[in-house]
Amino acid sequence: MSKKVLIADDSRVAAHLLGEIVESIDECEVVDTAKSGEEAIAFYEKYQPDLVTMDLSMPGIGGMEAIKQIMQKDPAAKIVVVSSLGGAQDKLLEALEAGALSVVSKPFDEEKAIGVFKKLLGLK
Repeated sequence: MSKKVLIADDSRVAAHLLGEIVESIDECEVVDTAKSGEEAIAFYEKYQPDLVTMDLSMPGIGGMEAIKQIMQKDPAAKIVVVSSLGGAQDKLLEALEAGALSVVSKPFDEEKAIGVFKKLLGLK
């Protein structure tokens, strides 16, 4: 049974790169890509993914609010913030306090991202 990963990122380039990283991990598949916070919440409910990668700055309600709403519905949700908010440590801290389990920064360090995803999904 492969692990389902939902990518939430309004950047097509970032979403594509994340998709390639996820698909390079054995037993992982991308179920969909959300381009807004609202889509992320709707797709989470639809697919019940094993992991969500969440960009914080997206149209609509944005990633932070999406994290809070997903965690409210499913406190066991596994969410990784994927963000290029270099100087915005307070935003990253807020995301972790809201329930995100880890942070992967853009531009991606592929090996680090794979390590974080595997760890959260319980893969070797």
